[in-house]
Amino acid sequence: MVSISKIVFLLSLLLTTLFSLQLKGSEAEIVPFEVEKGLIPHKVSITITNLLISKNLTVHCKDKHNDLGYHTLNYAETYNFGFRPNFFWKVTLYFCHFTWEGASHYFDIYKQDRDECVQCVWNILEAGPCNVNPKHNQCYAWNQ
Repeated sequence: MVSISKIVFLLSLLLTTLFSLQLKGSEAEIVPFEVEKGLIPHKVSITITNLLISKNLTVHCKDKHNDLGYHTLNYAETYNFGFRPNFFWKVTLYFCHFTWEGASHYFDIYKQDRDECVQCVWNILEAGPCNVNPKHNQCYAWNQ
C-alpha cells in the first residue's frame, strides 16, 4: 500500500516539473510570428511603429528572462518580436524603454492579464503608446 506522503511527494514532483518546464519554455522561446490553434497559448506577435515625426526612436524591450536588445527606428519603421505567453498563469510581461531626443519613457508593451491580442500592434507617439485595434484604438499614458 502506498502511503499518503509518497503520493503527495509524487504530485509535488510532477507539479514542480511542469512548472519548471513552463518557465524554461518562456525563457528561451522567442518564436516566429505564426498563430496556432489548440490548448497551448497562441504565440503572440508584438509590432511597434515609430510615429514620432522627424525623430528616431530607440526601443529596448525585455521580460524577466529575455533582453531583446536595442533597436533604432526611423519615422514609420517597425520593430517586431514574438513569444509564447505563460500557460498556467496570466503573468507574462514585456516592458520597453523608449528614447528619442529629449525624452525617455517606459511602458509595459504586453501584460497577459491586460492584453487579449495575438497580434498586438502599437504606435508610439510623444503623448504615449497606442494599441491599434480593428474595433478601436486604445492609447495609454507612459509608466511613471
